Amino acid sequence: MRTLLLSILLLPALAWAAVPDPLAPYSPKFARITQDATVLSWDLCPRPAYPRASVRNEETGVVTLSFTVAANGHLLGAAIANSSGFHNLDNAAYTALTRCRFRPASIDGKPVQTTVQVQYVWTLE
Repeated sequence: MRTLLLSILLLPALAWAAVPDPLAPYSPKFARITQDATVLSWDLCPRPAYPRASVRNEETGVVTLSFTVAANGHLLGAAIANSSGFHNLDNAAYTALTRCRFRPASIDGKPVQTTVQVQYVWTLE
């Protein structure tokens, strides 16, 4: 009987001890430093040529491309996330992106696969 009574009396105290202090600063058990995949240099990424038909038709717009870079830096795939509304502008941006060289994203200094987006803005001056 004493053992049961002692257990019943200690149970609330043990539960209270397990509750974290809400005023104590939060410190995670682990932390990760992340970096996005970025182009090594814009010199290694060809600037897309404005399509002649688009210049003639005075087409302008913004193309958003989504692409995946592997841990080794190779482009795994690309897709048009938001079209400019003009096929020629979208195609020129897509072609230019597929010719770029990339530095992969990293977590804790180790390269990882990641998917990012880039925008090409087409304007006539």
